Amino acid sequence: MRFDEFVEKNGITVSPVDRFAGLLVEVGVPPRWEPFESALGARVWVCRADPRIEVFCANAVLTMHRVQAALDPAGVFAMLAEQQLQSVPSCTALRRELAAATEGAGVTGLLAMQIAHELGTIDSASQSRIITAEQETLIAQVTVTALHDSPVDRTQIWLEARPGPVAIPAPTGRRGVIPVTEREKVTDDK
Repeated sequence: MRFDEFVEKNGITVSPVDRFAGLLVEVGVPPRWEPFESALGARVWVCRADPRIEVFCANAVLTMHRVQAALDPAGVFAMLAEQQLQSVPSCTALRRELAAATEGAGVTGLLAMQIAHELGTIDSASQSRIITAEQETLIAQVTVTALHDSPVDRTQIWLEARPGPVAIPAPTGRRGVIPVTEREKVTDDK
């Protein structure tokens, strides 16, 4: 069952959020990846240096959601994976991994996919962090997508969620580790 179907069937509220109380959520991006757009619960980075940008621009999308029910993280990951695979035509799962988080509560998941598309083969990989609290489940997911033959470095994009202060949004135009805390980290010289 897909996650969207599960929450609808069970009348569970899912809300996009920019912060998780008591957790620091960070996304690391390599140099030359720039913030593109953001909305409540979503941030986007693009690699404008992608030589295939005229066809398809390599991108990373962070989504964060608060689910108003304490759910089994492994079950949530399985449903999210099914939803992603079923939402994109001609999508094939290459790899699924689920493990206990090493930097705090919850689980980490990885779903690597390949999409047959008229633009060419597209690679997509989603890193998930799912944490169940007393009355809620927190989901942070970063999905990196690029043409298979794009030379853009996609391996250095990471997601971390650990106990700590609530993240505050990074100023527009900053690159590096985003969201950041007052001790701002940046992985490049900008």
